[in-house]
Amino acid sequence: MRSFVLLIALACGLTGCDASCADVCAHVVECDGLPTQRMSTDECEEACRSEQDLYDGWADMQKLDAFQAELDCLNASTCDDIAAGVCYDDSIWSF
Repeated sequence: MRSFVLLIALACGLTGCDASCADVCAHVVECDGLPTQRMSTDECEEACRSEQDLYDGWADMQKLDAFQAELDCLNASTCDDIAAGVCYDDSIWSF
């Protein structure tokens, strides 16, 4: 199982897999001291998808790209880094 997870991580590193709302929420709801700690994974995913749908409806590629970059950063960062604001982008409304 562990080698399967490593294989997936390596494949995504080579092919550029984007983090999904589910990926990010599974990670951030477990972080102590973040507002998401008081959310369920389902609530987090709903808020994330709602923001993504909003930018998609606007056909705003700049915001969609910035939002995806934020998701990728959140997914790849430690809880301490997230709490320190390493992924914060004030040009988008963060779920």
